[in-house]
Amino acid sequence: MAKKVRRANVLNTTRISPHLQRITVGSPDFLDFPLDAKGAYVKVLFPHAGEYHVEQDLNAEHPAIMRSYTIRDIDPVTRAITLDFVINQHQGTATNWAKNACIGDEVGIAGPGPKKLTDFEQAQYLMLADLTSINAINGYLQVLPSSAHVDVLIHIEDKDDIIELEQNKAAINHSVHWLVTNKPETELLDQVAQLCGGYNTQPLVFMALEANLVKEIKRLVTSRFSVAREHIVASAYWKRGIDADGLKVEKQQQSRA
Repeated sequence: MAKKVRRANVLNTTRISPHLQRITVGSPDFLDFPLDAKGAYVKVLFPHAGEYHVEQDLNAEHPAIMRSYTIRDIDPVTRAITLDFVINQHQGTATNWAKNACIGDEVGIAGPGPKKLTDFEQAQYLMLADLTSINAINGYLQVLPSSAHVDVLIHIEDKDDIIELEQNKAAINHSVHWLVTNKPETELLDQVAQLCGGYNTQPLVFMALEANLVKEIKRLVTSRFSVAREHIVASAYWKRGIDADGLKVEKQQQSRA
């Protein structure tokens, strides 16, 4: 992704559900931020403990802790960006910062990076997400062809985390289903199997989920429903049992294997 780091400040922070904190950050440095980046991701750089200013040098001796977040919205005038942070599910630098963020607090924003999904010419899409990737889905729903058949499955544990998505009102065949479950390893896979079993054409499958779920769903759709690997766009946003830094190391090791 682009290495440019913009210094930014919190403009607004709102609890929008039990486990989502919506935070808008902006800066005069955002005036060249691309307006077409909704649904893409940025790296958020956080201040070190006890400090206010963020270390912007990515190659510094003690670089800032960074985490990836998907853009929910971009102000068309100021280019301020809105991000949703998952809170009250675990402890960590980003979670703790988001829970306590106040107007004026400083962060760094690197990016945006490229969107994961770039094929907008298919007839059938199956989109799979959880709380961490709702805004990726939100962004894609606005650019997927209105003529396409789109099935969205978002699994959550708390029904109060259901939030409004910005759907294309002209897209009558775009369906969003919120699956409230604490057993996605069985119930989400069952839903995926039911949908894939009813398709008359090969879907493009997009998934941004926990790493083990990504692995199991890949196995399901390729082996049982013969979905070609080039029709799968998958990203492990997190992995149960390890933190973001551990997952990053694991991905790097796998890419070199």
